Amino acid sequence: MKVYKKKDAMTIQTNELIKYFANTTIQYVDLFVTSLGANEHDHNRNTAPRLNGLVVTLSGSADFSLNGEVYALHKGVILHAGPTMEIDILVTSQEPWRYTVIHYEAMNGTNSIHKGHFEIDTGQHNKMDYLVQQLIHYEKIPGDINKLKCKSLFLQLLELIVVCAKMQTSNNVVDQAITFMTEHYTSQISIAEIAEEVGCDRRRLAYLFDKQTGMSPIQFLTEFRLKHAKELLRTTSIPIKDIAELVGYQDAFYFCRVFKKQYDQTPTNYRKQFFSD
Repeated sequence: MKVYKKKDAMTIQTNELIKYFANTTIQYVDLFVTSLGANEHDHNRNTAPRLNGLVVTLSGSADFSLNGEVYALHKGVILHAGPTMEIDILVTSQEPWRYTVIHYEAMNGTNSIHKGHFEIDTGQHNKMDYLVQQLIHYEKIPGDINKLKCKSLFLQLLELIVVCAKMQTSNNVVDQAITFMTEHYTSQISIAEIAEEVGCDRRRLAYLFDKQTGMSPIQFLTEFRLKHAKELLRTTSIPIKDIAELVGYQDAFYFCRVFKKQYDQTPTNYRKQFFSD
């Protein structure tokens, strides 16, 4: 039996995970389900070439090693595996460890996460169990309609994994700040006022906000305002000066500069795409 030293598992920030899945073209490929007996040891294998995989525990637990890095897997912890990695598995439960590996292909993954291995702490959720079981079920059934169903279920599963991972690291202060901004974005509010409203130091709020969302509070507020501005530009004939005020900008010229910096076009040019002269 191969003996290996257990190391700290590689984890990933939730905002990195969100950015990866949001900006990478993901293609579901297939899955398989298997099991190992209590205390069984499996090694001298590799992960699939050219494919990434999600290792999801169905029952039991195991230490799963990828290229010498060991992860304690059980329900509530999902392992992301890259292609062609050395596998070493030792079942740690007194019952068989049953698991599924869901393969996907990342078409344009340039992020450092691409082809990497790390664990995702999701916690246990009934909906996740349901989606995994549905995916396993439809994978067995031939036909194009079932292939389409598997693609849909896989994307739903990815979204739920990210949401659950975010919930595990959620911070009430950040949630309160987001609620305050989305309710008061039409007013001229400052980050200092937001921090005071949620009872948090400004620098501390910025740190927690970035950790949970991957952006600063001012970036979030700006993007939220501009998304509403785009909707008004696209669906109404309200003058741009008035739209600026409606989304929290008293200075229309400043609003136009911010809009152009964000979308590489002026509000006027953006509107022209939807309204003929």
